[in-house]
Amino acid sequence: MDKSSLTEELEALFKLFEKGAITKEEYEAQKAILLSSKAKTSPSEEADENQESVPIFIEEPYQKQNEPAHSNSVKIILIIIIGLIIIVAMYFIFAGNKKDLQPNNGSGTLSASAASESITVNAQQTSNTADKNLEDDSDSTGLNLNTKTPEELNQLLNKFQQDRAKALANLRNIWSNLDPDFKATIQQEQKDWDNTALTTSCSLTGYHTILAQQVANQYCESVMLNNRAKELLDEQASNLTDIKQEKAAQMDAKASDALKRVNITWSTIPDDIQQNLNQTYEQWSDEINKYCISRPTAKNLIETQINYDNCIINKSENKIKELNGYKI
Repeated sequence: MDKSSLTEELEALFKLFEKGAITKEEYEAQKAILLSSKAKTSPSEEADENQESVPIFIEEPYQKQNEPAHSNSVKIILIIIIGLIIIVAMYFIFAGNKKDLQPNNGSGTLSASAASESITVNAQQTSNTADKNLEDDSDSTGLNLNTKTPEELNQLLNKFQQDRAKALANLRNIWSNLDPDFKATIQQEQKDWDNTALTTSCSLTGYHTILAQQVANQYCESVMLNNRAKELLDEQASNLTDIKQEKAAQMDAKASDALKRVNITWSTIPDDIQQNLNQTYEQWSDEINKYCISRPTAKNLIETQINYDNCIINKSENKIKELNGYKI
């Protein structure tokens, strides 16, 4: 518990004591509990302090000493392979044209050069085709759906449909269990998310088949739904305390205003009717204060204060209606 949170809890506790919502003994007991909880050290903090750092050893990359010799060997092998290819190409050229074959070294050199150029062009075209296919097969899901067979896509579609259904059910369950005061602050935000988020973020393109497109959409929506559920829980954990404190302040002001309106209404009733009531405003307010204090306490002081103020407001509104009836 940080210092500001402890101060707020003590102020709220003292406020309840001033109103008579708790006795002095209860006030002192609760105050001691809050002060003692401040002195405790978080186990997670102790664990962090005692945690030993683990040295990381980075192995130096192995330097190949024979790299120049290896490079020369590769070049020699490539030259031999190219020479064999040229010889084979020349053989087929001369075998197909035996009648025209003449001992002309220039002709043979020309044919070998043409064969070499043809092989080089074909290899380059194959490389370009492979690069183009690799580019087309990538997609924003990271699943490479364009490379999958129809059977594989059907299996993925079934899986992600089930994942999406579970993610949607989980999001609805989390929403229903959020604190009502927190939900009230993000009601419109969640409505906008429901209407636009999935359509905007999961309109994916670049797929070769309708089946691949369906798989991509189901995968994207399941991820989005799970992320939204986590966002709601994180946002509530960060903002709920401030929301509750603001509501407690508003409820306290409303309760004070309600008591003032009861007092004003009481003073406008004719004296003879007031005497018949056998009760003054002070007696009534003391009675209501004791009643509202006796109500069950909530899980923390802020919630208890809110419930107390709400009780005062309800009792005051009912008394104002009753008093206005005497005027008639």
